[in-house]
Amino acid sequence: MSLKKFTGPSLSIRYALPGLMAFLILATVGLTGWQSYQSGVASVESLAKRLNLEVSQRIEGRILSFVELPNIFHEMNKAALISTDTNLDEFDTMRKLFWDEVYISKSAPYLYYGTEEGYFLGIDTSYQGGQAVFKTRNAETEPERVTYALSPDGEPQEELAAKEYDPRVRDWYTAAVEADKLTWSPIYVFSALKELGISPVIPVKDANSNLVGVLGIDLTLGDLSNFLRSLEISENGEAFIIEPDGNMVATSTEAPPYKIVDETQDRLNILENETNLLRITAEHLVEIYGSFENINQVEQVTFERDGELYYAQVSPLEVNDLDWMVVVVVPASDFMGPVFQNIRTTAYFGIVGLILSGVLGFVFAGWIIRPVFTVTDVAASIEDEKWELGPLEKVAERTDELGQLARVFSKMAEELHARERELRRQVRALSIQIDQAKLEKEVKEIVENDFFIELQNKAAKMRERAHRRERNEEGGTKEGI
Repeated sequence: MSLKKFTGPSLSIRYALPGLMAFLILATVGLTGWQSYQSGVASVESLAKRLNLEVSQRIEGRILSFVELPNIFHEMNKAALISTDTNLDEFDTMRKLFWDEVYISKSAPYLYYGTEEGYFLGIDTSYQGGQAVFKTRNAETEPERVTYALSPDGEPQEELAAKEYDPRVRDWYTAAVEADKLTWSPIYVFSALKELGISPVIPVKDANSNLVGVLGIDLTLGDLSNFLRSLEISENGEAFIIEPDGNMVATSTEAPPYKIVDETQDRLNILENETNLLRITAEHLVEIYGSFENINQVEQVTFERDGELYYAQVSPLEVNDLDWMVVVVVPASDFMGPVFQNIRTTAYFGIVGLILSGVLGFVFAGWIIRPVFTVTDVAASIEDEKWELGPLEKVAERTDELGQLARVFSKMAEELHARERELRRQVRALSIQIDQAKLEKEVKEIVENDFFIELQNKAAKMRERAHRRERNEEGGTKEGI
């Protein structure tokens, strides 16, 4: 039976053991890091969606308060107008009522009333940066609306400005007439401020259900944007409000939700917004749903752009004909910091463990392999026929598997040495026997050779002639005597 020579790769235990330990640590660290990353991503997604929901609810709550208080004022003022049948030629009653109401809440900075005759009165607390003024258009001032300063107790003072004005053609008035109920005007540019705003309005009718006028409150969109900016979303998260056609209402970014045309604010579509996060979020929503008008319920979406993951929530809001959409979007990177920090910490401990495992592995491998080297050295000496078994004595004293190996190997070596000596003796004896047999065979071959036989015959004949000659010589001698 022959053994085939193994030609496959081999690795010393001195390197195999540290390598195995390093591999196990790398595998453990890798699996731990991967699991940490997956768990972190799942946690981040859950946290981001929960944050989007909470922020959206806060914005919706703000919008509801934005809506509800003006409606309360409208109902109060409408009741006052109907119950007192106020003659707007005398304005004092409504002016004092509005004066008392505008300071109740900042949600109603400008209260006004316009009539079918084209008359108008209003108290505006935001005139030219916050000055309270009284605005009126009556039989004496038409077609102009005159603005008066107000004393601390709300009494008209000096005239500040006058301009042509007809409430019946304004967006807020026509919206109330068309809706014939409490409603919201479209977003439009205020005549005095040249800013975009919106007006909750309500028609006022007489006992015969004939329209006599419209009550309104001006609310600038800047207030909503300021509120959105005050929200704590995330480091780079943003919120914005749009209409179903994509036109912007408010935004949490510093970039305004409008564009300037002829020194006047004009509507800006979200797809034209210069803020990248808002624009790509809107683009993705359009890609998914076709248009904003197709979104009719709360939707949470996850999308990726330029290698960045984003979580967004869209919440349609319909209140008193106010049809808006609240969108909150946050980048996943805002929440991935702790996850990556955890992975870095894991990697740091993994590297430390790898270095320690390498050092300990080499030490441990050396401690294990040292007795093995002793055994292999003795085996090499046996191969060189030196039979130096002394170094095995110390290893044989061990009580572990290496000690057992040394003892077995030592016993085998002694038996092998004894067998070799016996074999050598037998070989010498056999060599002598072989040499004797060979000599006899060679002698036999010589003796039995024809030439040798012929020589023997010739030698015999020669000996016979010699004997014969000797006898003849002896006979002649005897005769001479």
